[in-house]
Amino acid sequence: MLHVAIVEDDEAMQRWLRGKLTEQFSAARAAAEFDLFGTGDSFLAMAGEHYLFDAVFLDIEMPGTEGIETARRFTALQPEARILFVSGREDLVFETFEVQPFRFLPKSRLEEMLPGAVEALVKDIEKNHTRRVVFTDTSGDLFSFTPGRIIYIEALNKDCRIVTLDGETQVRCRLLDLERQLEGEGFIKIHRSYIINPSFLYLIDRLSVSLTTGEQLPLARNRASEVRRAFLHFAGDN
Repeated sequence: MLHVAIVEDDEAMQRWLRGKLTEQFSAARAAAEFDLFGTGDSFLAMAGEHYLFDAVFLDIEMPGTEGIETARRFTALQPEARILFVSGREDLVFETFEVQPFRFLPKSRLEEMLPGAVEALVKDIEKNHTRRVVFTDTSGDLFSFTPGRIIYIEALNKDCRIVTLDGETQVRCRLLDLERQLEGEGFIKIHRSYIINPSFLYLIDRLSVSLTTGEQLPLARNRASEVRRAFLHFAGDN
């Protein structure tokens, strides 16, 4: 499932674009879900909460943070995402080059250019696909993470604290649920309250583990042998 954002302040244009994109992604045999935003600021707030997007169709002239600046900030948060500008300001096409968009789609030719743009977009995403896990917490919020960027996860009563290379997020869910979501990704349970990404494991002591980030986490006595075996298995595969 591809995650696509539409950032457009005109609600009628939002609906039209979502309808056309639904048709084109279907024609490209790609499942996609869409999130709609009326401003660059509301979009950046969602992106900053570690909700990952594969692509964003982005207007330039909007209230608040305009499109090119939105793209600049978004690229800093999620450099792997593709940006497609959808704008009536064709005179700004060269200014968009500084954020290296995937496409610039003039609104005057949008219906004509959209099929080819979506087809190229889907092919590019499939060619450079990065594995992600997506889950809904108990409050109904949807989260998406790249497993390789998760350092560790800590259980906190009814919540879980997910620490990544990009920061940390606290979500309302059980650690067991996240373990199941990450099954097959190599994560190691070192304690009833912690699972870690072995890529960041530096040292295994008698009662703790040290990470390459400098953090030290508790190691349960009854899991020490299993953690060592799991890490040696991981190191052998890599």
